[in-house]
Amino acid sequence: MQATSLGEVFSHPSFLTILAAILIVIANILIGVSMLPKDKRQKRYKLHRNVYGAVLISLGVFLVVTHRLLGNSLFNYIVMAYFLIVIPLSRKWNITAHAIIASVGLVLLVGIAAFSIL
Repeated sequence: MQATSLGEVFSHPSFLTILAAILIVIANILIGVSMLPKDKRQKRYKLHRNVYGAVLISLGVFLVVTHRLLGNSLFNYIVMAYFLIVIPLSRKWNITAHAIIASVGLVLLVGIAAFSIL
């Protein structure tokens, strides 16, 4: 079911869950950027990790809701695997690479919102 009006888009349950995931990822990126100075890393790392967990929960809810309403595409599962595998691995490489890879994840979420619901 493709949404034809803005009201239909915002009333669609799977859009609301992916919008929540997008907003949480933006917040997590901002938390990650704020912890760049070495003296703030230990204090904000736990918050950064917990917000990342909230992103995974939101993506999981999105997959369940979308599966019940429309059925999931392969792209949805690839993005979830990206968040489960690539982003945690990039944390060990380099801070800048991790930030870029997390930003690519945000772009992928926007792609899901654009192609799955709209």
